[in-house]
Amino acid sequence: MGTTDMFDAAAETGTAMEQAVSVFMLHPETFGESAAAGYQNPFAGYVAGRGGVLGEADGATVAAVFAVFEPTGLAALWDEGRAVHGAAGAAQRYWEQTAGFARRYLAGAAGLDRIAELGEKLIAATPSAGLPLYAGWRAMPLADDASARALQVMFVLRELRAGVHFNALTISGIAPIEAHMLNKGAQYAAMFGWPEPYADGADKKDRYTEVEQATNRRMAEIFEAALDPAEAQELARLSADALATLKANVPS
Repeated sequence: MGTTDMFDAAAETGTAMEQAVSVFMLHPETFGESAAAGYQNPFAGYVAGRGGVLGEADGATVAAVFAVFEPTGLAALWDEGRAVHGAAGAAQRYWEQTAGFARRYLAGAAGLDRIAELGEKLIAATPSAGLPLYAGWRAMPLADDASARALQVMFVLRELRAGVHFNALTISGIAPIEAHMLNKGAQYAAMFGWPEPYADGADKKDRYTEVEQATNRRMAEIFEAALDPAEAQELARLSADALATLKANVPS
């Protein structure tokens, strides 16, 4: 397995884990649980839950860490959500929601113990400097059962890749709204709170491709530091299998 193969394994794993965790984050059941926990706006539950590991920071700081959300709206959601259970309480509830979602919909997927084992090797070998959400979530205790632990490990690794990507994006000079338009377009930009008219970043398309390549190169380096080639391929395959299981089991 050469450098290109490791690059591909890291990219495939990152894509599968990002999508799998997004299934949890964006599902109506998750939003319903947030509402039941007292968050009148379920998106405030998401922001407080995901950002809660940052502690009692102000909204502007959390918006800076989230990076690709419209900052004023994100800060307001943070303030609203943090007022319900505090930062630490929100993070703990969100972690329990992650585990519960996995127990309902991920159990039965192949290789869950190996996803956790290999993922934890990556986490243990990867420094957290410049990656605040990854640093916060890697410190959270993992569940003991296979399905919950696997999804929680995928959650932590999703934050790792996101943090690496945000750093590359910031260095590139591409604005967050331009990145959205170059990636998934206007509907995604609106979901992240950005108002029209949208700057499309058309003159930075090549630069955005370089950001994606830089993200995947760094993730490949992380994989190489922690996993042998067979393990990297195994994690990519099992992550794709886990995503397929979630898609098959989660009600639409």
